Amino acid sequence: MKTPHENISDELLARYLGQTASESEINLVTTWLKESPQNQAELEGYRIIWESSAAKTSATRKIDTDAAWNKIHSKMKYVPNSLEISVTEIPVTAYPSWTRNFRSIGIAAAVSLLAIACGWYFIQITKSPEMVLVSTQNATQETVLPDGTKIFLNYNSSVSYPEGLTGDSRAVTLKGEAFFDVKPDASRPFLIEANGTTVRVLGTSFNVKAYADKPVRVDVATGKVGVSKNGHKIELTKGESAQVSNDTIQSLRANSNLFGYRTQVYDFNAVNLAEVVSSIREGYHADVRLAKSSLSECRLTIRFEKEPLDATLAVIAETLDLELRKEGNTYWLEGNGCK
Repeated sequence: MKTPHENISDELLARYLGQTASESEINLVTTWLKESPQNQAELEGYRIIWESSAAKTSATRKIDTDAAWNKIHSKMKYVPNSLEISVTEIPVTAYPSWTRNFRSIGIAAAVSLLAIACGWYFIQITKSPEMVLVSTQNATQETVLPDGTKIFLNYNSSVSYPEGLTGDSRAVTLKGEAFFDVKPDASRPFLIEANGTTVRVLGTSFNVKAYADKPVRVDVATGKVGVSKNGHKIELTKGESAQVSNDTIQSLRANSNLFGYRTQVYDFNAVNLAEVVSSIREGYHADVRLAKSSLSECRLTIRFEKEPLDATLAVIAETLDLELRKEGNTYWLEGNGCK
């Protein structure tokens, strides 16, 4: 009878499966298996029939593999491209054909691959997303989030957020100071966690200052902003500000000059010199000081728009009849006082 494995005998396969083949016979089968995946699949099919026919007996008893294989072989008839087993002589649990054996093996493999793929997908969708960190030291930086929101970071500040910024809300964490221009999305509120304070918006622009060991301050440029901490809440609109401590939220006078580190625009209207110097110090990140405490009450009405630091200070000194002196990196405004 012609078999589908012309280069290797049924009896040799039987001895190989029964673990009674010689070393040279094992090598012959091994070489045959390496020739093609079809040979490997064919052997696995023979193995299934071998096991289902109870050809394997107790390990302590000598196995007559040739007889066992002849018994199995007699129950098979070869049909081109397949080997069929008589259903009347083989138990119902046996596979009715090689084609079906291969199909079952393929289905099992497909199910296994599907299970692995589903498991991998489940892990991917349930694991926490990677966090993205954007930080600055001695410079400012603008960054755009995946949702289109723009953030302008001040010196020594950082913002972190989950990669992709997906989910029911858009949550970020701020350390330091930043100006936010939030992309409107009514279905997904934008949340900022800053030193225990939560800022909640849908789409607006505002500034948040949240340096360590200092109260958090929020100044709104446009739109509406909700601020909360420890059960205390306040709603701010354009031109309003608030300072947040552990147990209170205090409304403050709006101060657009706090945005100066981003805009380099300062507009002072009868503002005392101490506040002017404070705004310039923070906006330009420069060490500017008053030589005498009496100078702090001098008042100034003036506007600066993207002027260099030296020019800004020189104009202030000239306006108030003061002297400007520089020592190292420190600027001093000095004089006898305002006239």
